[in-house]
This record gives sequence, structure tokens and C-alpha cells, in this order.
Amino acid sequence: MLSAERTVMVMHILTLTLSWLFVADLALAQDAHIARLGEELESPNVAIRRQAAQSLGRIGQPQTVALLSSAMQTEDNVSIRLEVVRALRNISFLREPGFRQALRAIAKAADAQQEEDSLVRLRATEALWEAGRKDLLDPVPFLDRVLSDPSQRLRLSAVQMLRKLGTPETIDPLGRTANNRDQTDSIRLKAIDAIGAVALMDLGPAGRNVAQANIRTTDLLQIAPLVNLKAISRRHEKQIAYLANVVRNSENSTTLMLRAVKSIGQVKDKSSVPILQEIVETHRSETVRKQATRVLSHVLARQYE
Repeated sequence: MLSAERTVMVMHILTLTLSWLFVADLALAQDAHIARLGEELESPNVAIRRQAAQSLGRIGQPQTVALLSSAMQTEDNVSIRLEVVRALRNISFLREPGFRQALRAIAKAADAQQEEDSLVRLRATEALWEAGRKDLLDPVPFLDRVLSDPSQRLRLSAVQMLRKLGTPETIDPLGRTANNRDQTDSIRLKAIDAIGAVALMDLGPAGRNVAQANIRTTDLLQIAPLVNLKAISRRHEKQIAYLANVVRNSENSTTLMLRAVKSIGQVKDKSSVPILQEIVETHRSETVRKQATRVLSHVLARQYE
């Protein structure tokens, strides 16, 4: 037999579930049903608040997002705030009418000045990264902001997300992090590694010939080329410039310098040859010079593959 208190709670949760069923069809949704769920976000019972957040996450209306956003400001229970972030994420990914407001609310939850719990900030940051993968927004500015988060765990996660994103826009925040001596060496190493991993099209000699032929043809037709070799070259040069700064800074550890030299080689571009030659000829560390010699030989050999 259920106790009277437990029976009331179960009935309450069942009522919330039924309320969601009423509003699931947005064409028939009633503001009163949404408002009722919003009231349950203030219930003294944690289970009821959790169920209310889950139910509201299935209703992508601006009114719903407003209620969830308000709950993020007043809710003391971290598990419920995590549930609210999940609800906002669900609304965003379903591209419901309130998805833009939901993304803004998630961005606030990822901000250390707005949200004190690092796990909530992490989950919000992950949601923004996923939104970027789904072309709902540009996640780079948000991830760049997280690189200043007081939590080292979040800063490391931001570097990893930027690496997975792998777009040209990630080069600047990764480059600044790699050269920021206020960051820990572990984060800087990950950033250095990520710079070398940014995929900017390794065309190779045959690919470059095809691209140049395409450019000649598109010039005649007065249309945009499929591949902009100059733009790709500038991006490669930016990667190499950030990595070169790491190697040239005598205050950096040998470990950081060695990883930067390796990443220069991973960029796979002939613009890395001058900096590698400079390192081979002038760097104070014999270990770094040897690493640069090996990388330079691989880069030169790659030009003739």
C-alpha cells in the first residue's frame, strides 16, 4: 500500500504528464496548461519540479522558454538546473518556435558570471557546441568565452570541443590559448595539438593542379571557384604563426616547444618551411632543433609526393 503522501505525489506527477499530453499538439496548446506546468517549477517537491521541467522541454513555445529561463535564475537544486538545461537543449534541437530564445538561455547557463555550478556550465557549453554542429548558431564565440572560465575542466573541454569543430574560425581562440602563459601547460599542450589538427584541406600536388584548373575555368565563367587556394594559404599561415610564437618564446617549456614543432608539421603546408629552417639554424635547444630537422624533412618530402 502506498502512503497517502506518496500517493499524492504520484498523482501530481501523473497530472503533469497529462498536462503535457494536452499541449503536445501545438495547434491545440492552451496557455493555461503551460502556465500550470510553470507553477509546478516552484513546487517544494523536487520530483514534481523535475517532471515539470521535462514536460516543458517538449513544448517549444516562447512562453515555455521564459518559464524555464526564470527557473534557472531561482532554482537552488543543481539537478533541476541540469534538467532545465536539457529541456532548453531539446527545444533548441527540435527547432520549435522558441528555439532562439532557448539558445540564449543556454548561453547564459554556460557563463560563469550567470551560473555558479561548473557541471551546469559544462552541460550548457556542450549543448551550444552541439547546436553549432547542427548549424543552429556559431559556437566559437561561446567556446572562446569558456576558455576564460575559472574551472580548468571547462577550459580543457572548450579546447577539445574547438578541436572537434575543426573550422578555420577555431584557429584564433586556440592560438591565443596556446600562447597564454596564464593557462596551465596541460591546456596549452591540448591547444597546440588542436591547432595542428584543424582540417584546412591537404590537397597535395595533384589536388592543387585540379584546384588551379577549376579557378581558371570559373574565372572565365565569372563564378566563384570551388576552392579558394589563397584563403586556405592564409589560414595555414595563421596556424603556423601561432605555433611559431610558442617555439620562439624562450620562457616556454621544451615540452611545449616540441609539441608546437610537431603541430607545424601537421599543418602540411610549404609555408612552414621558413620557420622550420629558422628553428633548425638558430634555436637554443638541441632537442628542439632535432625535432624541427625531422619535421622539415617530412614537409619537404611531402611536396613531391
